[in-house]
Amino acid sequence: MPFVRVQPDDPEAVGAAVEILEASRRVDDPTAPAKLLETYRRWLRYGWDLHPDEQHLYLPEDGADPVGVLAVDLPFRDNRHLVWADVTVHPDRRRRGHGSAMLAEVLRRTHEAGRTTVWMGCPGDDPGAAAFLGRAGFRYASHDARRRQQLADVDRAEVARLRAAAEAAASDYALVRLTPPLPEAMLAEIATVAESINDAPMGDLTWEREVFDADLVRDIEAAREGRGDRLYRVVARHRGTGELGGHTMVVTDPLRPAWAFQGDTAVARDHRGHRLGLLLKAEMMTWLAEVEPQLEVVETWNQADNTHMIAVNEALGYRLDRVFHMHELQVEAAAEPAGAEELAAV
Repeated sequence: MPFVRVQPDDPEAVGAAVEILEASRRVDDPTAPAKLLETYRRWLRYGWDLHPDEQHLYLPEDGADPVGVLAVDLPFRDNRHLVWADVTVHPDRRRRGHGSAMLAEVLRRTHEAGRTTVWMGCPGDDPGAAAFLGRAGFRYASHDARRRQQLADVDRAEVARLRAAAEAAASDYALVRLTPPLPEAMLAEIATVAESINDAPMGDLTWEREVFDADLVRDIEAAREGRGDRLYRVVARHRGTGELGGHTMVVTDPLRPAWAFQGDTAVARDHRGHRLGLLLKAEMMTWLAEVEPQLEVVETWNQADNTHMIAVNEALGYRLDRVFHMHELQVEAAAEPAGAEELAAV
């Protein structure tokens, strides 16, 4: 078989995959943080929510050395029509048909799983990658912007001014800092407010609203713990009703002490208009300065049409690093397996 799944306990396969991914990063996305062997191994084991995507080494028929890494994610909680895939070919082995062979495997797996939609992304300034996907029938469907907050360059006086204005607008809310494990009684309400992220723009992608529940919140916490990450969450609770109005979360990794990664910031529909998004993120900045003073960079991603959150991020000192495009392909669903009665009649 030309595709061999990378298992977290196989040091040779993990090392080969990281070598390919890191060589590709240096060429395709040099401002991204380096791919680390241990973080990759932990991701293979735990994923985002204890259900990691599949990562496969591609070994062409004409040689034993792997030349690419194929990642395939089949959502199972929702969006069960979807396959999210990534094809990476070592820079020294490109333009030899390997990418096409790996894409063919993506489509085979899509058909085998009975799914109808494939998403694949690439840098927005990489016409070669876009042309490759276009030849396969993909269409451009959305774009995401990656921004970085260089903490040494942040205007702290301006952030303090913005925070004071947000506090005045959100005087009915109390901020609460949370670290795992969340109290069992809070899991459902965290899920409810987190679900509000579904209101963010998604371009022209074919998707269903993501399902958030207590089990998902619990699994995300467990996966983060397994990966050795530190998870920080700030919530805003309405003083009168006790309802959660919004939350924001940031993750740090001791293996990357200078970096932090912003997770979702979401404000519930009935609590919008009080500058909670800005207030939550400003409070997170204060907290991180206390507990992770070595941090230098905070990275965040937004769908590039999410003008409201982008404006908040820009006000807090985030600056655009790069834009990435998401391409989508619609395929015919696999025929339903024959039932017992049909098989008996054959």
